[in-house]
Amino acid sequence: MPHKTLIALVLAGASLSVQAGECEDNFAKTGSAFSGVDFSSKVSVPQLSVADALGQVRGIMVSEEMDVITEDPAGGVMLVEQRSQGTTRAIPTLVNVSASGDAATVQFTIKTEKGMFAKQDTMRTYLCDLLSRVKGGEAGRLAAAQGAQARNSDSVTVKDVYVFSREIAQEAKGNSLVVGARHKGRKYALKGNVDYIQEDGEDYNVSFEIPEQYDVQLRAPGDRESRVGVACLFRPNQLANVLTWRKGDRVTFTGSFYRYDDIKRMVWLENCSKTG
Repeated sequence: MPHKTLIALVLAGASLSVQAGECEDNFAKTGSAFSGVDFSSKVSVPQLSVADALGQVRGIMVSEEMDVITEDPAGGVMLVEQRSQGTTRAIPTLVNVSASGDAATVQFTIKTEKGMFAKQDTMRTYLCDLLSRVKGGEAGRLAAAQGAQARNSDSVTVKDVYVFSREIAQEAKGNSLVVGARHKGRKYALKGNVDYIQEDGEDYNVSFEIPEQYDVQLRAPGDRESRVGVACLFRPNQLANVLTWRKGDRVTFTGSFYRYDDIKRMVWLENCSKTG
């Protein structure tokens, strides 16, 4: 089941087949829809190291279309996240792995925000389906080697640059460090108008025009936050194209998220190209 289904499960409470076992017995729900709910469970997998457990979990989560936000192999901790869709914000899943003899205890905790609703039985079944895929022994070692290489950064998210700017502003409001951790390396195709063009070291910096909130009819998350600028960095081999663009041109630029500067309130994409 692609992990994009998690948002549907949280919002609609879809029904899945129930499995019995250790995971069901360890399932717990804490919090409320008014403050945010944590759904968690854990299993103990024999003949499995912490490192191999995390390698498998990476593969499982990437196959579910989740992004690995941060990972600490020594500490046995990983944070993965379902990307936001429309007005629904990202849903994080915290993974904790600990060793007990030759076994590893793997715990998943799905953290929903206040105002989101999900059926307890549905989330229990979903969590236990994920945990049932973690294997021990030789099968686990092979799955870990493959899973450790898993990435999903090749997918491209298409957005209007104004909406993208406002979403970054909203994310930065709570914790600006989240922006880089969440988006680093992700590929975006952003639609908007060229604002200014200038040299930036050996690259060429082409900024988007980001209108003020009162100048647009479209409303997006973060509309009440300070403006965040967005620019694309083009490599020297793109100079012929860069020289043809003018302020006000309607374009689509595709690139990888490079960095966010909370002081300058600015986002840069790198290795950009014009795709529309």
